[in-house]
Amino acid sequence: MARGNGEAAARKVPAYVRIASELREKIKAGTLSAEDPVPSAAAICDKYDVSMITAKSALNLLRTEGLVYGIPGKGTYVARIRKMIRTAPHRYFEGRARTYVHEAERAGLVPEAEHESRIMDASDWVAQRLDIAPGEPVMTTDYRVFAEGRPMSMSTSWEPLSITSGTLIEHPHEGEHAESGLNARFAAIGWTIAQVEEHLIFRVPTPEETAALIIPDGVQVIEIRQTVRAIQDGTDNLVPVEGADIVIPTDRYELRYLMDRPS
Repeated sequence: MARGNGEAAARKVPAYVRIASELREKIKAGTLSAEDPVPSAAAICDKYDVSMITAKSALNLLRTEGLVYGIPGKGTYVARIRKMIRTAPHRYFEGRARTYVHEAERAGLVPEAEHESRIMDASDWVAQRLDIAPGEPVMTTDYRVFAEGRPMSMSTSWEPLSITSGTLIEHPHEGEHAESGLNARFAAIGWTIAQVEEHLIFRVPTPEETAALIIPDGVQVIEIRQTVRAIQDGTDNLVPVEGADIVIPTDRYELRYLMDRPS
């Protein structure tokens, strides 16, 4: 009886899910290796006696998982699984390099970044994040991070000029701390990073994000709304020193969290 119920349940699984599962197991088992061609949608139609829509849905499912990638006019291939690795919480309080450098190195990748900074008046959204009044000046920096030529993430960060103006870290990518991360930069002006708050939102990418990050159909993004707080030397008040909205495609990142028991 139980066996019959199991068979009935299996039949209820959509065909594209079953096909994707079979291909996934072949990839994990090494039957299909990195850079090997994956059966085309037409070949899947013939083998499994399914429609073209079902075959394409199976391949799209594997694309959303980052297991395969397509080359227009050539076909679909098994991807090399080398995702950027984002760890928490210790990643925020250790090291001098910028976060994306650590993330790429853990995956054995070589990172690059495009960035552009400008001074702007804080919007209500930014002001709430930084606990300042709307209209106060903030240093705004837009980023796009690459790993070996592939776009991996994009973000916008804001730092209150009430803290950094006139200091050696006012411009995030200029001076002796141009390559340093938040810890080293703010330590240079007497602030210690003490707390990081992140809200994670899983959603469909915007058209702008899809274009900038070359996101395949069906792949979602994680939006990380981050607020970094620090303590100035000689005080114990937590003050927001940076807010950032970070967007990462789910097929390019692995998130790891290390949680110690509170002491």
